[in-house]
Amino acid sequence: MKQFKKVLAGVAVAAALATSHASTINVGGVVWDPDSSFDFTGTTATITQSINPLTGELSGFGNVTILNNTTQNIFAPGAELTIQYSGFLPSVESAIPGPAGGGTQIQYTGGLIQFFIDSTPDTNQGTTLTFANTGDGLLWLSLVGHAQEGGITFVGTNFFPSVLQGAGLADVIGGLAAGNLNTNTQPDGSDMKFSTTFTSFVNPLSPLNSNGSGTLTGNSIPEPESLALFGMGLLGLAASRRRKSA
Repeated sequence: MKQFKKVLAGVAVAAALATSHASTINVGGVVWDPDSSFDFTGTTATITQSINPLTGELSGFGNVTILNNTTQNIFAPGAELTIQYSGFLPSVESAIPGPAGGGTQIQYTGGLIQFFIDSTPDTNQGTTLTFANTGDGLLWLSLVGHAQEGGITFVGTNFFPSVLQGAGLADVIGGLAAGNLNTNTQPDGSDMKFSTTFTSFVNPLSPLNSNGSGTLTGNSIPEPESLALFGMGLLGLAASRRRKSA
């Protein structure tokens, strides 16, 4: 029994050491350092957003320009990481930002956010973004809006004609990096918090089509599969030693 407890303690210590001394990891061609003080942050300086004039749904697309304080040629060498979102619906039916914002707020429910890693870059680092070329490649990370009180996942603030702003929470549900980013370490047990800011409007008289930027913040697990296998191996060793001593 004492030996079993020692091995269990060894599992915990080894896992802690592996986490605290994690090396840079590569998930599907996206490289980042989970030990970085910036872990885990992403920035897109180029988001194009549309608001459906009938339903008020928010949707948009862009590409990630900074990840963990490194530029695209560092975190995705020879590739690009793009983003799309949709399905954020106003909690009050068909509510849309008005032409004179004054700081009014609209609450949203639902929402889907997806990241794609593309080994054949075609957005020219944000100057030729389209819905098509930001949705090709492999699904790197998929998230849904994290519902808080009343099912609210996102809150947008309307200061049009100067700016639209918003903030929300999201939960990881899939993608290549799901195992590294499904941590439940953000507010209310979510995996990510995100924000958007839009200051450039296609029509200066309407907030429905705009360009801006966004940020995503969470935490990452260095190598979830290898740590799990390592732990299982040690537990197997402990069980073996117990049988021998019995």
